Amino acid sequence: MKNSTSIIKKMMRGLLVCAIMTFAAGAAHAQVGIPGTKVKYTFPSKWTYLKSEKVDANTMMYLYFYEAKTVCHAGDTTLPFLRIYIRKNYNKPLNDFVFDRWSKEPYQALKDYTKGLGLPATGGMGYIGAYTNLKDRKDYQFRMVYFMVQNTVVEFRLETTKDTYSQMEAEFVSILKSLTF
Repeated sequence: MKNSTSIIKKMMRGLLVCAIMTFAAGAAHAQVGIPGTKVKYTFPSKWTYLKSEKVDANTMMYLYFYEAKTVCHAGDTTLPFLRIYIRKNYNKPLNDFVFDRWSKEPYQALKDYTKGLGLPATGGMGYIGAYTNLKDRKDYQFRMVYFMVQNTVVEFRLETTKDTYSQMEAEFVSILKSLTF
């Protein structure tokens, strides 16, 4: 009787571990919602929530970082991230918001578009952009979309260093393709 109880406990532990692993694997592909909107997206691999930051009474920022694998170039490790910047009660045109964000964090637009990847059927703006950070003297590249949902405006930005961008581009594109409105 004691042996059978021990065997059952081991089997139950094994089933629990399998269930946890299955849940963890599925969580990487679970849809994530953008707070205050019906917009959802999916991470194709392992990303982790880092923090939320209240910018002001109408503005929140959410940060996630990529951890499916180490991203390196020439011995330098980088941490790709997703930043979602949301402003509620926005009553101006989307272009005004885009310019306001650009004036606070200037970048060079390498490509821009108003239809397609990561954008709703109508409205929105998308960019592939780059900039040099003067503090760490590194070049960064990103994919970013702006869109409005009623009177809430969203900046959805996936970023890494310019040297590691090619390693992350397919991941970024997959996330943008998964955006549902």
